[in-house]
Amino acid sequence: MAEELSGLLTTGEFARRSRLSVKALRLYDRSGLLRPAEVQPGNGYRRYAEHQLYAARLIVLLRRLDMPLSQIAEILGAGGAAGGELLARYWTDVERRLAAQRDLADRLVRSLAGETGAPPGDWPVATREVPAQVVLTEQRYVTSAELSWTREAAARLTAIARRHGGPAGPRFVVFHNEVSEDSDGPVEVCVPVVPGAVDPMVAATRHEPAHREAYIPVIRGHFEPPQILSVYDAARRWVRERGLLVTAPPREVYAYPADLDHGAPDDVMCDVAVPYA
Repeated sequence: MAEELSGLLTTGEFARRSRLSVKALRLYDRSGLLRPAEVQPGNGYRRYAEHQLYAARLIVLLRRLDMPLSQIAEILGAGGAAGGELLARYWTDVERRLAAQRDLADRLVRSLAGETGAPPGDWPVATREVPAQVVLTEQRYVTSAELSWTREAAARLTAIARRHGGPAGPRFVVFHNEVSEDSDGPVEVCVPVVPGAVDPMVAATRHEPAHREAYIPVIRGHFEPPQILSVYDAARRWVRERGLLVTAPPREVYAYPADLDHGAPDDVMCDVAVPYA
């Protein structure tokens, strides 16, 4: 009766009607997300106004979306259309993250399915002399989840090269620094062209110096992480164990006709190469 006369709900009644636990209500009180309308002096009993049920039920639903409490607080504070925009922005970010995770899972499935051939660190290493080249170039800071950009850049640069006499050698991708979920390179895509064939005003070019490189052909079954990372380790180790020096960032050289998306597990996809002296 006192509850009805005051217009306030006890913690137990509010928890039942909002579908929040008493423990959750205490947490949301401490965090400032959902404070009770009244705290009785002396005994500390909490009372909630009935209109707070909307916010409480909204919290329940937003938590089902795995939304952090800090972002829930922003949505509750904004309310209305502004709160809806914040929620839409949050879910767009979630879908982007899930798409990247789904792509990673697919790559790992393909990688695990292709766990055949040489064990890690046992790939045969060959060497070659690479002449000086002029290359069309695009460079970008990308994480491992964004590496599909290299295909787009390669297609653009190859199209430009074909309009100016054609590529003068296999395309390659240079990893100037670590690329992972947290580290973003940068990564550079290069397509060799005949010197002077492309006006620098049409596309960016640079000079790739002559060098010697150690390389390992990579089959499709080893093309995805984590196997391909072990291939890089093996190439670097080969250089180091011979007392030689790595002189330029590692790269992937695409000198083979393999389809990057389809084909047999033993198709050679590219060479992992490490310049040395």
